[in-house]
Amino acid sequence: MPTTLQNDLLAVETHAARFWGLLIVPAFVMCAVSVAFYDTAPARLALLLVALLGIPAVAMILGGFQYRFLRHGVEIRTLGFRLCTIPKTAVISYSIEPWGMMRGGYGIRARGGARAYVWGNKVVHIRTTNGEVFLGHSDPERIVQHLNEMTGLVSRS
Repeated sequence: MPTTLQNDLLAVETHAARFWGLLIVPAFVMCAVSVAFYDTAPARLALLLVALLGIPAVAMILGGFQYRFLRHGVEIRTLGFRLCTIPKTAVISYSIEPWGMMRGGYGIRARGGARAYVWGNKVVHIRTTNGEVFLGHSDPERIVQHLNEMTGLVSRS
């Protein structure tokens, strides 16, 4: 690990939506099949646009969000890129909450002082001095355990 000493890493969790990512793949196949049968310039352009936008989106959905719990904070990554860092000193509190399409949708979301990294229906809501962060996970209790270890706080789930 070039930027982080191995001793600083407490845990790594991944939150992906492999099922949803695999459901999108047939849409790509159908676009390619339609171009094979109706090979026109607009159809090829549409397939190109779908591929340019869709392939990275499916890669992100299948790869998911990676939460790296370090002694000094939490890093949120996807596809090898760091999206956000939450310093340990900025964490005020955290709790497990339900999430859904009506609450804010899925994927990467930002509204006001809140950011969400969610592919499922449960999140850990982290309140920080800089706003709110929502981390989705299929087992949010594990996220809370890692946050407890990192911060020394005990959440009220």
